[in-house]
Amino acid sequence: MDTFNDSTLSAYFPGLVDICVNDEGDLVYAILKEGHLTFEQEYVTKADSFSIPERKHFQFTIPRAAKVVRYFDQEDTGLYDDLLTYLKRFSALDDEQWAIVANYVFLTYLHDHPGIDYCPYILFHAVPERGKSRTGKSVTYVAFRGIHLIELREATIFRYSQNVHGTLFLDLLDISKKAERGNCEDILLLRFEKGAKCCRVQFPDRGAFDDTVYYDIYGPTIIASNVQLNEILETRCLPVVMPNRPGNYDNPRPELALELKERLTAWRAKHLFTTFADLEPIEGISGRLWDITKPMFFVNSLLPVEHQILEDSILAIAGEKDASRKETLEGRLVSIIKEITDENDLGRFLEWTIKTSEIRTRFNQGRPEERHVSPQWIGKRLKSMSFNNRRVHGYSEIRITADEYAMILKQYGYTARESVKPINSQPEKNEQDQDVLREVESGRESAQEQGRPAFNSPAERVFYDEKLQEFQEGGVSSSHTREILARKALEKWRENDDVPF
Repeated sequence: MDTFNDSTLSAYFPGLVDICVNDEGDLVYAILKEGHLTFEQEYVTKADSFSIPERKHFQFTIPRAAKVVRYFDQEDTGLYDDLLTYLKRFSALDDEQWAIVANYVFLTYLHDHPGIDYCPYILFHAVPERGKSRTGKSVTYVAFRGIHLIELREATIFRYSQNVHGTLFLDLLDISKKAERGNCEDILLLRFEKGAKCCRVQFPDRGAFDDTVYYDIYGPTIIASNVQLNEILETRCLPVVMPNRPGNYDNPRPELALELKERLTAWRAKHLFTTFADLEPIEGISGRLWDITKPMFFVNSLLPVEHQILEDSILAIAGEKDASRKETLEGRLVSIIKEITDENDLGRFLEWTIKTSEIRTRFNQGRPEERHVSPQWIGKRLKSMSFNNRRVHGYSEIRITADEYAMILKQYGYTARESVKPINSQPEKNEQDQDVLREVESGRESAQEQGRPAFNSPAERVFYDEKLQEFQEGGVSSSHTREILARKALEKWRENDDVPF
């Protein structure tokens, strides 16, 4: 039978509420059993036996067991408001920013809940002396097992993540550069997702497989940085830009947060196995931003507070992220595609094409000649954005569907121009589509009377106009003859090429 002496030292296991200190000063596990909170110095199952490491290994305040039980056995409707009061002692933020920070504190206490898959990073960003560190410390001291770090060492992060499962406050001047130098880039990029692991070769002498150790690195993360984060890391963050509001604020100390930590630990015990209701995505919050903020809405649903302020706060972040994406190279390409689509009224089609040379010409406008991008660069960028490239008669073009267009506009914060419903060249045989078909046929007859054929797609129109220009430059003086030749060339192209309509 297992004894205390041969138990495995552990500060965390699934279902553990937390480690507390009892009236005798001993560390005990707080465990939920059949709806009751119990405290034990050792946790024994059929397969394992766990005991608590020495107190020196816990670099954060430890809740008092008697206080946790007291709050567990009573309603605590003022917890959210009291948390806000505590936070506002140390710095100043806008109400929307406080909503994000306060809900995030609650999330740290349920980040390991079975129904939660992501835990975003809180990013305090501003120039020096705006209160980033002070705010970050005040949050860390009240968060679940909060630890303040001013260095970025992978060994330290591995141990705190896997052994403690705590909240890490990374208080650094330039975290992206520190991560690169400290071989921690993969940790920062993966830590927001439950189940993420980082591997390191620790025992090369043991041979294949046995030489590698896999570390669990998921957990809540707070970042304070004077320097803008790299683009990929920032997608994991909820940014809080510190306002310029100097004042006389209290200095945060761990003991000032102890009572709130005990109340939050009791709140964790009450909701550790709560089942969350399904949430429908909120209009305006999509993609990764929805993935990382959905857990905050889960947590918010457990609190006696109005959810609207949190929704408005996240929507404001969504708007900021859209603006940032517009400023990227990909955002500029999407803007150009939208310009061309709107100018030529291409959005009324179910599918259309745009020459990559036209996109490149517009992209290079206003740029010094030595900074002009090549056709190859444009092609690779468009391909990386999932646009379907193809070559037709020697020139490159992208093919876009109406659904793809709507999605890319939404992702980069653009709205499609109001237009008629996209039409197909071969509509269904119902009354509504027959009206559309008659309208299209009317346009074709009008075009034929003017000597131009009826086009099935924008690509055909471009091809026809190019042929007219080609025959004119080739010395065909009669416009009627040029139109006949261009029409024949178009008919031949239709026979030999796979056109989109």
